[in-house]
Amino acid sequence: ALPTSVNMRIYLVLLLICLCIACREKNPQIPANKPASEHSSQNELLAYNKACLQAEMDEINAFLQTNNQFVACDDGWWIRYLSKESGENIKPMQQVTLRYSVARLDGTVCYSSDTDGDKTLVVGKRQWLQGMDLLLPTLTVGSEVEVILPSRMAYGLRGKDNCIGSYCPLLCHIKILQ
Repeated sequence: ALPTSVNMRIYLVLLLICLCIACREKNPQIPANKPASEHSSQNELLAYNKACLQAEMDEINAFLQTNNQFVACDDGWWIRYLSKESGENIKPMQQVTLRYSVARLDGTVCYSSDTDGDKTLVVGKRQWLQGMDLLLPTLTVGSEVEVILPSRMAYGLRGKDNCIGSYCPLLCHIKILQ
């Protein structure tokens, strides 16, 4: 066994190493209730996001100026009824088949039943656009509508493929087949 003084020295060296590691100065944390500086990247990102959303609303309003048959809905979309069928509204978790087209507000069709076939989905399962899960329970089988979905109810920031960009509102033509 080692003499006691050697053991003591080892303990002291280990204690000094532990103290040196533990007493390192760390960067102070900024409290959550303290406002960020005016030049922070967070504020720049918020300003950019607001500008993008404003540009999207400007695009929607410009479209509505020349297409005034659309009615604003409380849930945040605009709708135009082409054919309104009587009967019970579609229920959540009901399977429906749609004939559809999805276009940008400039008229560019991004995808549709003509190229991709009719779409079958279960309402409320988020199998397609979030706006459809909100819209479909307001309609009946056989109804045909055009609806303007803001990007937050469609593809948002990420967009889709090369056709639908970030913050792109969509014009959807929907006919509920069954």
